[in-house]
Order: sequence, then structure tokens, then C-alpha cells
Amino acid sequence: MNTGLHEVDKAQPSRSGKDEAPVHNQEGKEPALRGTFASVMILGAFILATWAAVFVLYLVRQ
Repeated sequence: MNTGLHEVDKAQPSRSGKDEAPVHNQEGKEPALRGTFASVMILGAFILATWAAVFVLYLVRQ
């Protein structure tokens, strides 16, 4: 019977029987996180600006 839901693939053990290490690039360096840092800074600025706007609104209405 097809319920329309996809079945989750069951984790198959690796052929070597050992846990596999995380995948890194060939030089062994960490991936560049410049875009992640920029996104977090933009999100933080938005939260800070929203908080400041609500605080100013609170002060004006008092």
C-alpha cells in the first residue's frame, strides 16, 4: 500500500565495518565559513535593530 510518504533509508553499515571519518577537502583544511559568518552577522543586526525599535516604541508610548 502506498501512503504517499517516502521511506527513510535505513543506515547501512560501511563495508569496512569501521565508522567513517568526516569528509574534508584534499588539503585537509577546514571549509571557508565566510558566508556563514556574514549570514550570522546580518541576522544579529536584524535582531538588534528589531529589539531597539520595540524598545524605542515602548519609551515613546510611556
